[in-house]
Amino acid sequence: MTGQLTGKIVLVTGGAVRIGRVVTQALASAGADVVVHARHSTAAAEALCTELRAAGHCAWTVTGDLATPDGVAGIFRDALAVAGRLDGVVNNAAIFARQPLTSSDAQSFDDMWRVNARAPMLLTKMLAAHVAARDKGAVTPVAGVVNLLDQRIAHPVSGCLPYLVSKQALAAFTQSAALELAPRLTVNGVAPGATLMPVAPEGRELAGAMPLGTRCTPEQIAAAVVFLLANPAITGQIVFVDGGQHLVGER
Repeated sequence: MTGQLTGKIVLVTGGAVRIGRVVTQALASAGADVVVHARHSTAAAEALCTELRAAGHCAWTVTGDLATPDGVAGIFRDALAVAGRLDGVVNNAAIFARQPLTSSDAQSFDDMWRVNARAPMLLTKMLAAHVAARDKGAVTPVAGVVNLLDQRIAHPVSGCLPYLVSKQALAAFTQSAALELAPRLTVNGVAPGATLMPVAPEGRELAGAMPLGTRCTPEQIAAAVVFLLANPAITGQIVFVDGGQHLVGER
């Protein structure tokens, strides 16, 4: 992946821990400079940026709450302040809870919506406005967005309805925004499946059937993110990185 994103500056929300950390590292390995957003994991964000700088990369941290419009705007503004410009956004941050409809309330839906759907939509809009003001007359993609989704968007799932609705909304937004924001921006999605979790003691895979027989890794998810950001001929696509599970559901 070395060099695919040389000269690009990418903001990664929730980029300090878990999958976000691996995505951030992969972007840096591909040549990008990175802005690592964190809300609570500020120490982890600073440590990651220190590690990346020691390896010769440019890296900055920003903090903020994606649950409020002002928080989203502040994150984007601070990212521009530290990095000077942005050429991409990876909307990785999300919240998840197992909540069936019968035990959900309005707050449940609002919590999921604000972070999982509205924040990525607003950041995409802000990047589009930034690029339009910066690169007047551009007729080819000069920036890209990748939204982290979930393989469960492909089929009905019970037990996490507020979460699933928020991710399905983001999937629909991904394709609509790709059309509306062309040709300056590419907008794509990566839909991971179950990642690096243990199987049940009896050896049964708790996440259900997987045609390829194995869970995906954070590195495989990150490779898909880099691929989509680096290819200006791809937009409006949702890449499932899930061992084929979206083809069969959680059985």
